[in-house]
Amino acid sequence: MQSIGKSLMFFILFIYAAVGNGQDSLQKEGKASFYHDSFQGLETSSGDLYDQGDFTAAHRTLPFNTFVHVTNKQNNKSIVVRINDRGPYKRSRIIDLTRSAAQKIGMVPFGVVPVKIQVLDLLDRYPLTDSMMHENESWDCFGNKKSPEGITVYIWKTEYWKHAFYMATDMVIDYQIDSILVKTVGDIRHRFYYIVASGLKNKAEAVALIEKLKRDGYRNVRILH
Repeated sequence: MQSIGKSLMFFILFIYAAVGNGQDSLQKEGKASFYHDSFQGLETSSGDLYDQGDFTAAHRTLPFNTFVHVTNKQNNKSIVVRINDRGPYKRSRIIDLTRSAAQKIGMVPFGVVPVKIQVLDLLDRYPLTDSMMHENESWDCFGNKKSPEGITVYIWKTEYWKHAFYMATDMVIDYQIDSILVKTVGDIRHRFYYIVASGLKNKAEAVALIEKLKRDGYRNVRILH
């Protein structure tokens, strides 16, 4: 388990430096749009069902399950999405986001905004697998195994451990909360990765965080315990 900690420590130290100066595999600027609500529940090109409350996106060429850091150039708000569809079909646009992803970066009122997209592949360079993590374990972004403390808020879940750690890292930086954890739920055959915020001092602090996260597109946020 020590190797996980070292690898993820390097990850959190360098990933946003890479995002900032284009050292990852692909960086591009252009316009982003987001799906119409009528697409809810329809099958995407990858076979996933479109979920407007998830953090996924359509891109014309990137492989499915590529993770992309998207930054709204107008306000510098960002989100990490997983590519699971093809599009957008208007050539002037480079990526289509779910409604929740669009809400997170503040683009819903405008429809189309200028963005910078950056492929995240740093975790692909380390020998990490989800089999190294076990049911009901929780990890911080530095690869330290930690137990949730105090009031804990459930934020979001995914089947993809890389998406969970990329997202958790983005949230630590974005919200300035150092108690964001990735919790494994279920055995290796049917597993989800929960992102939670732990160590909240009281219910009022938890409720304030929940309200902020819901405004940012995290639809199912709730007090976990």
